[in-house]
Amino acid sequence: MRRIVPALTVSALALLALAACQKPAEPAQPAAAAQTDTGKAPAAAPADAAPNPLEPPARVLRNDAIGYDGFNGGTEAGAVSARFGADAAAVRGAWGGEMKDNNGQRPDAKCYLLYPVRGAITHQYGFLMGADGLTGIDVYDPKALAPGGGRIGMSIDEINKAYPGKVKQIPNPSFEGAAFLQVSAPDGKDTQLVFETDALGSVTNWRIGKRGAIEPDESCTR
Repeated sequence: MRRIVPALTVSALALLALAACQKPAEPAQPAAAAQTDTGKAPAAAPADAAPNPLEPPARVLRNDAIGYDGFNGGTEAGAVSARFGADAAAVRGAWGGEMKDNNGQRPDAKCYLLYPVRGAITHQYGFLMGADGLTGIDVYDPKALAPGGGRIGMSIDEINKAYPGKVKQIPNPSFEGAAFLQVSAPDGKDTQLVFETDALGSVTNWRIGKRGAIEPDESCTR
């Protein structure tokens, strides 16, 4: 007697046979591996620029290197390597690196500028030399702290808070809206701290030097 196979069984067998004939799907590849192989080694990450062997290393200073007594070129807190009144040789020795000057650039000048350099880079400090030696120090380094905590980038209000009751604001005659902020020195110090601001009231640089020796707007360069 002929055996009758149920229709459901025949359908199931057909599906199994079809699946056996198909190639199994390959697993998904990561995006990087899916890219076409060019046969070239992957590009290396860019390396940091090599230091210039002809350029001396940067001069590392304490952030409180400029004080009421002069310049500290060492690492010990409170030390003074070149006091106000020091001659050019002493200032150069205290800095310990290359320095240039503009002495003789302006015959009628009452002072000249000693400025440190590193290769073609001018440092952010200027040593003002007068008839009696080191007269003042200009600071353009935003990392440097003035005695009492003032620094570049502060507002006039912040300077007044850092030196309560000690700030005298004077208009800058060379730039409309800009100002000089003179800070009274501690007792026994014959030096003056002055912050210079832009027209928006933000400190752009500061100077400390012998009181009355150089006007605030004198740069020893013009």
